[in-house]
Amino acid sequence: MKSSINKTIQKIALTLTLFSFAQVLFANNISVTNTSIVSQNTAADYTHVKFDISWDNSWRTSTLENNWDAAYVFVKYRIPPMNTWYHATLNYVDGTAANDGNTNPTGGTINTTADGKGAFLYRNADGIGNINYTGAQLRWDYGADGLTDEDSVEICVLAIEMVYVPQAAFFLGDGSTSPQGNFEDALSGNAFQVTSEALITLGGGGTGSLGNNNRLGMLNPTYEDFTDVASQTLPAAFPKGFNAFYCMKYEVTQGQYADFLNKLNLTQATARYVGAYNTTSQSITGTHPNFAADAPDRALMYINQLDALAYLDWSGLRPMTELEYEKASRGTRPVTADEFAWGDVSIHAAAYTATNPGLPNETINDIDGIGNAIYLSTRPYLRPIRVGAIAASQAVANRVESGGTYYGIMEMSGNQNELAMSVGRPEGRLYDGNHGDGSITSAGAADVTNWPTSVYGLGIRGGSYNNPGTYLRTSSRAAAHIYTISTARNYTIGFRGVRTAQ
Repeated sequence: MKSSINKTIQKIALTLTLFSFAQVLFANNISVTNTSIVSQNTAADYTHVKFDISWDNSWRTSTLENNWDAAYVFVKYRIPPMNTWYHATLNYVDGTAANDGNTNPTGGTINTTADGKGAFLYRNADGIGNINYTGAQLRWDYGADGLTDEDSVEICVLAIEMVYVPQAAFFLGDGSTSPQGNFEDALSGNAFQVTSEALITLGGGGTGSLGNNNRLGMLNPTYEDFTDVASQTLPAAFPKGFNAFYCMKYEVTQGQYADFLNKLNLTQATARYVGAYNTTSQSITGTHPNFAADAPDRALMYINQLDALAYLDWSGLRPMTELEYEKASRGTRPVTADEFAWGDVSIHAAAYTATNPGLPNETINDIDGIGNAIYLSTRPYLRPIRVGAIAASQAVANRVESGGTYYGIMEMSGNQNELAMSVGRPEGRLYDGNHGDGSITSAGAADVTNWPTSVYGLGIRGGSYNNPGTYLRTSSRAAAHIYTISTARNYTIGFRGVRTAQ
């Protein structure tokens, strides 16, 4: 179970004069190949981007989890010799392939996003196994992007593995007495059930309010502004996890981030470049626009919040909230005190060893039948591992051994911390789930309305390779706030994007 962002570039002209140039880059077993432009309509200023796509360990089930994995696909283009890449606008009518002008591959369904920034491609029936779709087509409304019929362009099709988290009620907090901070029903002290996207009262101790259990056990409790006495309001617009959403199956990798840098202009890339580090941590080297990751499938590290937000804006995704983090981990299951993302309290406690470190086939040795995760007691080296490596190493295909969540999302406990929008400050509560629009500012920053711009708003959940096991617990809010945003970067911060389903 692995994922990454991938690309294939083909130089074409919208007049359908085809130049024979193609390049395919692979990373972590999702690949896009054989890209071309077909069926141009010059009267209506649209054409179709055709491609083949494959990835491993796919599924769809209509029982229990009632979910599927998907490829989130989006298109970038540029007009040579300029090196400015733009986000292509896909046609949207109602999200169905036929009405949106797309062509479903055999066995697959294409669902274009309502803002035209991307599309989800997934199985059209229950099944499990590897995917190899050919002949998928997305309708590109190039006229909406200001292009003419005669413009010569290069296109780049990119894909990210994601997992569908269906609409459902779920619980926040786990009733733990561990002194790290966690959510609770403010009146009963039990887990708090989220049953809609309606406004939630935070704190105050009253009926139906979301309490902040063991707040003083958090790393920075003074930055939380709701308590048993003081109440705040979490607006209805703040994504609470009840509604359906897609979540990246894996943390963003070095290879994904290098692809991102290569699609920016020099000024933007300079602002977002995470730098070349020693080989025991990570290495993205090169110069613009030819950055490359030494270990493209390894989880990204040493970033700040501004890096993460820029990447998500550029890709048409958005940050998850800490409520969505718990939903994606726990699902609809009852809570267990001190549980991890795989649903119980068991956790491997001895150091792993690794085979083929840094390579696409990196695997973890010593996997056993209890919860497996990369953290302070188990890390095989002083950095995160390849995303999906634990799942690829398991002897028995089950959630506990793979370290997966209820919905099949990997490494939500351990490897790298997960950036999440926090509810404990007004700056975070302003967040209303707006998606990125595919472009960032000339200075390289995200510019989405109601995304955080101050030193508050984002926190981290889930723990990292450098944290003790207690930080990996699904409900731990020990570091639910990062109270400084600067150019400084942190080795243990990673992230993944989400997108509201439609």
